[in-house]
Amino acid sequence: MNVSFYLINLDSSVERLSKADAELSAQDIHYTKISAVDGRQMDLSSYSNYDDKKAHAFTGRALLGAEIGCYLSHQKAVEAFLASGANYGVVLEDDLKLSCDLGANVFELLKWLEENQHSDWHLIHLAAQKKKLSAKITQLGQHELLHAYYFPTLTTGLLWSKKGAEAFLTRVTSQPIYAPIDVELQAWLSKTGQGLSVYPALVGSTGLDSEIDASAATNHQKRLRKDRFLPRQKRMWLNKCYALKHLLVNK
Repeated sequence: MNVSFYLINLDSSVERLSKADAELSAQDIHYTKISAVDGRQMDLSSYSNYDDKKAHAFTGRALLGAEIGCYLSHQKAVEAFLASGANYGVVLEDDLKLSCDLGANVFELLKWLEENQHSDWHLIHLAAQKKKLSAKITQLGQHELLHAYYFPTLTTGLLWSKKGAEAFLTRVTSQPIYAPIDVELQAWLSKTGQGLSVYPALVGSTGLDSEIDASAATNHQKRLRKDRFLPRQKRMWLNKCYALKHLLVNK
């Protein structure tokens, strides 16, 4: 079993890299740094791979440059994983905090999945704080491995299968960006039912605002546009309907 680890970090965020490196080095986890795309100053009006009209229809607002940068950073990490030849790829963000043995737990759950020929999954969420519309697959020590039919948001820790990474790249390279990466993943995997999660989480967060995502206070009002509510509610209910369907069919 060949598992590669990747850490997304802005080249300018030296202190965050140092803290994340200390967390991973303490567990003897060797990783490849992915230089994050800094989209904070991106002019979206001239960025051809962004669909503002679809963004408003799907999320109820315009995206921020930081969200585009975060999206592209995760795409870079997935591309690096597929180029590595590894069977599985763990993608982490630099605000991670580890409270358990990440490497050992990842290998244990992958070993169980392989031994039980449980291969119909694309992505495992390693940092889920809740379990909504999910079904337990098995217990692995202190942690439950779940079918995450309503796939969690946030992207602090993700575990890709090769098949899932290939499907993701096929999907995202055939369409413009119109949603934050975690919203894209939730919609996709809630529809297909091919997302899993671990609970309690294997990867936590320091609680610091992400520097590659749209969390700056100066953008707060822009994120709360008046047209946001209905598209957001429509998207969430559609995701939940897909999730509930998968849950009932596989019960």
